[in-house]
Amino acid sequence: MQLDEICQIRNIPIVDVSTPLIIPSFSSRGFPDLKYIYEQTKDYITDVSLVSAYDLYHQYLEAEIYSSDLIFIDSGGYETQQIQSTSNLDDIYACKNSYSIKSWNLDLHKTVLKQLEPNSQFVFVSYDNWDNPQSTIYQIESALELFANFPEAASNFLYKSESRGSRYIDIIELLKYAEKLSSFSILGITEKELGGSILERCQNLLKIRSALNEKGISIPIHIFGCLDPGLIIAYFLCGADIFDGLAWLRYVFKEGLALYPSTVTLRDRNWGDLEQDLTKSSSINNVLELESLSRAMTRFAQNRLTSELMQCSKIMPNIIDLVKEAGLKIEV
Repeated sequence: MQLDEICQIRNIPIVDVSTPLIIPSFSSRGFPDLKYIYEQTKDYITDVSLVSAYDLYHQYLEAEIYSSDLIFIDSGGYETQQIQSTSNLDDIYACKNSYSIKSWNLDLHKTVLKQLEPNSQFVFVSYDNWDNPQSTIYQIESALELFANFPEAASNFLYKSESRGSRYIDIIELLKYAEKLSSFSILGITEKELGGSILERCQNLLKIRSALNEKGISIPIHIFGCLDPGLIIAYFLCGADIFDGLAWLRYVFKEGLALYPSTVTLRDRNWGDLEQDLTKSSSINNVLELESLSRAMTRFAQNRLTSELMQCSKIMPNIIDLVKEAGLKIEV
C-alpha cells in the first residue's frame, strides 16, 4: 500500500475542519479534580478539545465548555466503566475509591446534546453501550437515528466490538457496510479494540483505509484513547486522522516520548518545585507539544518529507520500520 494513498489531509464535513487533529481530552474517570484541571488549562486549548456528555450531565465539568473553537462531545461510555485493579494503563493512575458510576443512558445523552449552546462547533460521538454489545448494522442504524436529530453537528460513529467475548472490532463485518459509513462525518475506533498489538493495529488500519479508498470513501478515522506522540505518527502514516486521549494529563511529552513526570523532574533538576506547579506546567507544555506535532503532520502530508516528523527523532527509525512491516510502502 502506497503512502500517498493512505496518509492524506482529509476534511470533516459540516464543521469544515481539516485533519490531522490531535485532541486533548477531559474525563472524570480517574480525575476527581476535573473542574480544576479544566480551569487551569482551558485557555491553552483554543482549537479543539473533547469532553464527555456524562461529565456534563453529572456536573463533573461546568457547562461553560466553549473555550475551544471545535468541541468533541464524547458519548459517556468510557466514564461508565468501573475502575479495575489491572495492568490497564487507563486504570493504573486512577483512584478507585474516589470514583462511583452514576446513571447513564441514551436519553440522558440526548438531553446533554440538546442543551449545548451554539458557541462553538461540535462533533457528536454516537452513544455506545459498553455493557450491551450490538451488531454492526444495529450500531450504524442507531447512530444514524441519533444524528438525524442534530444536523448542525458533525457525526462521529464510534464502532464497538459486537460481542462480550471479543476484545476487538470485527473489521470484515464493518467493511460490509462501508457505503453506510459515508453517511457519517467520522469513523471512530478505540485503540485497544483495533488489535492486540501495535503491529496488528497498524495492519488493521491499513486494511480499513485501503478498503474505504477502493470505494471512494474518504471519511476521517478517529483513534480514541491514543495520545502517545510516537503512536500518533505510526497510526497517522497508516491512515488514521484524529487522535484523542488523557495521556497529556498523565505523562510529560519530550522529544516524541511520553515520560513519567518524576523522570522529567529529575532530568530538569526541578525537584524543589511544588508538584501542583509542575503538573500544571507539564500539562500546558504537553498541549503545545501536541499542537506542534499536529502542524508537523500536516506539513508531512503536504510534502512527504520525513524530516518534518523529527519531533520524534529518537524513535522515528523504529516507527518507519513498524509501518513498513505492517505493509506500508514508504520512502525515507
